[in-house]
Amino acid sequence: MGRHSSDSSSTFRIRAPPATIPEIHVLIPSTYSEDAAHLREKTMRIGFLFRAMTIFRVSQMIIYEEQPERPSKNSELIKLLCEYLSTPPYLRKKLYKLRPELRYAGLLPPLNIPTHPPSPIPPGDAWELREGLFERRGELTILHAGLKKPIVLESQRRYGSRVLLLVKSQGKKIRFKIARRDELPYYLGTKISTHKGTLKEILKGYRYSIATDKDGESIIEVWDKLSKALKTVKGPVCVAFGSYRRGLAEIAELQNSRLEELFDICVNFIPYQGVRSVRTEEAVYSVLALLNIISLCKG
Repeated sequence: MGRHSSDSSSTFRIRAPPATIPEIHVLIPSTYSEDAAHLREKTMRIGFLFRAMTIFRVSQMIIYEEQPERPSKNSELIKLLCEYLSTPPYLRKKLYKLRPELRYAGLLPPLNIPTHPPSPIPPGDAWELREGLFERRGELTILHAGLKKPIVLESQRRYGSRVLLLVKSQGKKIRFKIARRDELPYYLGTKISTHKGTLKEILKGYRYSIATDKDGESIIEVWDKLSKALKTVKGPVCVAFGSYRRGLAEIAELQNSRLEELFDICVNFIPYQGVRSVRTEEAVYSVLALLNIISLCKG
């Protein structure tokens, strides 16, 4: 076992980008990738989509149903693959058994998010974020965190649970601190959840929501309006996308609602698009890139 010690210091320099302000939550239909003929293609498309979430520091991705009375089984595949990708590579074999749905997950490029460190040796000049897994070994509690050797703890923990760590090297020792996600103002990865209710039910929890649609107001015309909203809203902002079969307006109608009643604003983020239809993953990259710029611009 390695030499480790806990640390109670309250001052940290951490290798991680800041979380977005406000938090961005993205709504993706459960039918996403359902039109792909083969699991390999589904896997690649889901991986490409989820990579956008991590590139632009999305706090949460919510998989919703177009028709709640007829839920799609595809939502579970999306959730499984995204959670697998979010898991540090050194913990995957411990947390995931061989499953046919993950057959092609190895083809996807690594996310390399802040909690996926590149080396088993942490830096000495800053704290590094890692996820750990508690396991029992005889009378000992072992914490696996992708280090050269596992951390041995004297106190008992809930075995099988995951924990967020701050880790750094100090000579031959590894110093660590167990951290709480809500205490750190950094991007720590994208949470994934599913919702079986209607859009109306989902959006009740948001003070500001954005619908993306080619028939919406041009981003050029509402740029200042969006900028003001993103700088003043209290709480997360929700951004919703339609599916390959239906735009958000049609999905809202299926759920006996109207788009303008559900969302605070409906925006066309790709004015004068040069193709007949923009794929969901293409729209996600375009929209999140623009929202990232808007939220970072001062004024």
